[in-house]
Formats: sequence, C-alpha cells, structure tokens
Amino acid sequence: MDINLLEKVYTFLIENIGMPNLNVHTKNINLIPLSNIDYRDKISGAIIGLSIGDVFGGMWKRQRLKEVEHITYFLKDGRNTNFLKGTEQTEAAILFAESLIINQCFNPKDLANRFIRNPILMKDKIIKQFAVNYKNNKAEWYNSGVVSLENSCVLRCIPAALISYGDFTVLKLIASIQTIITHIEETAIAASIAFSTAIAYLLNIPPFSLQSEEERKKFVDIVRKSIRGIETKVHTVGKNNEVANLYIMVNRILREWIKGDLSVKQIVEQWGCSNNVLESIPLSLYIFLKNPNDCEKILKECLNVRENGTITAMVLSLLGAYLGLNNIPKVYVNKIDTNKEILVLSNRLFELSLKNKNNNPYRRMRDQIEMERSQDELDKLLWLAIKHNKTEEYETAIKYFEELIAKSPEFKKNERVKLHIIESYEGRGNELLKEEKYEEALKCFKRALIYDLNHPVILCDIAIAYLNIDNLSSAERYARRAVEIAPEYEIGREILEGIRNLQKKN
Repeated sequence: MDINLLEKVYTFLIENIGMPNLNVHTKNINLIPLSNIDYRDKISGAIIGLSIGDVFGGMWKRQRLKEVEHITYFLKDGRNTNFLKGTEQTEAAILFAESLIINQCFNPKDLANRFIRNPILMKDKIIKQFAVNYKNNKAEWYNSGVVSLENSCVLRCIPAALISYGDFTVLKLIASIQTIITHIEETAIAASIAFSTAIAYLLNIPPFSLQSEEERKKFVDIVRKSIRGIETKVHTVGKNNEVANLYIMVNRILREWIKGDLSVKQIVEQWGCSNNVLESIPLSLYIFLKNPNDCEKILKECLNVRENGTITAMVLSLLGAYLGLNNIPKVYVNKIDTNKEILVLSNRLFELSLKNKNNNPYRRMRDQIEMERSQDELDKLLWLAIKHNKTEEYETAIKYFEELIAKSPEFKKNERVKLHIIESYEGRGNELLKEEKYEEALKCFKRALIYDLNHPVILCDIAIAYLNIDNLSSAERYARRAVEIAPEYEIGREILEGIRNLQKKN
C-alpha cells in the first residue's frame, strides 16, 4: 500500500473539504502481528462473521421472540440446505474488498464508481443520495457525501483493517478516506477508524485469549486511543439526551457499562440501538466483550437488539476477526450463499496484506533486530566520542562524532549530543591555535558554530582566529555578535574592545 499516495490524497482532502487532520490529533498505535497467528483464517473469519451477522440480523428484524428462536433452530439445522443471502451491508464490504484486490491498493475514485454501479447498494439511503450527487449532479467523489452518523460506512470499512492489521497509519488513512466518499462527518470518520482498529487488534491476538478483565480493558483502551482528538463536536445521545461524542461514549460510557455488568436490554432501553454510530459502535463492542469466547452466547445477546440487524453484523465481524473461521460453527458458515466467494476474497486480501511489510511478523522481527543492532553501533560511537572528549583527544572524538552523524543525522537535533560535538570542535580548534595553524583552527570553530549559531564562546574563538590572520573586520564582526547575544560575557567584551583598539591604531 503506497503510504505516500494515501497521504497526498488525505492532504488534498484536508485542504479542500476540511477533513480533520489525523496527523495532528491522533496518536500512533503499535499494532503488532504475531508469528503464531493464522491470519488467512482470521481474515476469512472477519468477513464470514459479517455475513452471518448480516443474515441473522436480517431474519431477526421485527420478529417476535418465539419466531426468533425458530429462526435460530432453522439456521443451526445442518440438514436444511437453503442458502441465505446477505443485505447491502455484506455487499458493500465485498465490493470494497474487490476494489482493493483489483487495484492492489486503495483507489477511492474506483470505489465511488463501484458504489453507483451496484443496484443492491441503492437500498442504503446514504449511498443512494451519494449516487445522486455524484452521478446526476456531477459533483466530485469527495464532494458528494452526506452529513450523516449512519453506520454503513463502518461495516464496509472492514477490509481496510484486513490489509492493514500491522500498520495503524495506513489503516486510519484508508478508513477515513473511504468514509468521506459517502459520509462527510467527523464522528462517522472516527467510527470507521475505531471499528477498523478494533478488528485489526483482534486479528493480532490469539483466539480465546480475551479471558481477564485486564485484557478487555486493554482492548477498549486501544479503541479509545485510535480516535482521541478527532472530534470537535458533540451530540445528544440516549434517553436522557446526554451530551457526548464517540470518544466519550467509548472512553466513559462503555467503561461504565462494563464496570456495572449491565444487561444488553438495559443499555438498549437507556441508550438506544439505532444505526447511529454513537449507539451502534459502543453497543456492538459491549455485546462482543460480554462473551467473546462463546459464539452461541453472543448470538443470544443479539436477540435483545433484533430490531437492528446491523449491530448483529458488527458484533459477529468482531467475533470472526477474534476467533477465526475455524472456530465459527460450520452450520452457520454453510448457510451463507456467498461463503465460497467470500473465502476466495479473503485469500486475496491476505495476499495483499503481505505487500505491507508491517503486516509480516517475520519481516518486522528482522527489521527490529537490524534496528537494535544499528542502535548498538550508534551508542558505541557516541560513547567512544564522549570518552575521547573527556581525555582531551579531540581529533579522535571528532572522527567518531562525524561517523555518528553520517550514520544517523537525527543526532544533530539532540541537544546533549550537540554540546559534546561543540566541545570536541572547540577543543581541537584551541589546540590548532596553540600550534599557530590559524586557518585550520578557524575551520574547526566554524564547524562547531553549525550546531549553535548563537554560542558566544565559539563566536569569540572565531574572532581570535581571524585576529591571528590579520582579518580585523571579520574578527570585529564575530566578537560584536557574541557581545550582542551575551552582554554579560566579560571575555567577549574584552576581545571586542581589544579588536576595536587595534582598528583605531591602524
């Protein structure tokens, strides 16, 4: 995935449509792929989980409880060969996955064009309005979206996490850009980033490892950090019209639910379960976290939100990313009409994910070892340079410092290292002055000045070197500058006065 191209697109969107600048607001999250995880299986599990949740949610919607129990029995009955079709939610995610695979990267304009060519997606009122703006009104793809908190942008974003599970920078860029195609709203952007981060994090942990309260808190904390600082507005949420945004809902409200061990029914009654991301994101995370290691219990909890099938799709996609395809009951997988197509897409997404070296645990381990080895070499050079400074072997110290800077220019910005470098150049310069090698001394002092243009001692050293080669005008200029910068520097005043006396005599 070309990070430079993504950043160019994002910079363009910041400048032209006022998108929030994620580089300023959000902190980096270190997503760490593990070598003992079958990512092909987990990627398949995430999309199959979405499809199963979509099917279940669609069948449960507006059904009475007894009818829901009948549907559950029907789906678990392996003898029944009827296949079930998903809704536009699954279709949008599949379409996004196809766009990524065909282009071998994220191409927002291609995705926008696919939206308007797919009649199934026109069932989604937001995409339908986008299509009117983009196709009929001839607006640009990035100016055709709708101000909306509806969560269809979140579900279709899952493939972004499936190819960026080790690279948060790429993940947040894809998640945010794909959102504004149809949803021009900062909280919708935050929702896509939060949910994609949740999926990526679950891909990177072993199945059945979310056992302790501490591990679940860590999961919530990762999701919270992924959207910190993005939102500038708040909205009214829940029966009591509390003022909140998505960050507050995840950071405070979701934590309160977990601490109080509330029932899903209580939360639905108090906070609602609509397609608004402020309701659906925290609720889907909560349902998942109540029973992350038990597929049947999670499905049972979803009965309490059966009027909204989208939430079931969100919960099951989290479950699939966490447990993987092999741990999802086969009777559910075999009911999905497009399961074979989804598995092919999953394999292609896995292959695409490996193009990003940050997703490859072995390459990351190798790079980390090389980085640590390189750091050891740099630390050794720094130690040797400082050691020779202390023994006043300045020429040798300078050689080590120059090698250090050549290998890692970042050390030029380190204030403590700069002081040591200045010390070595000044020390060597003074040695050359004593040897009456004034031109060479002048070069040393000027190299020291590069690291601090306002260093009064070095400025005076240069003035003395110029004085020794009878360049009074240059000597006076550097001495005067030293006194202007540090009027209290007595030696500087004395040097300047001496130079001016010589100028008067001449």
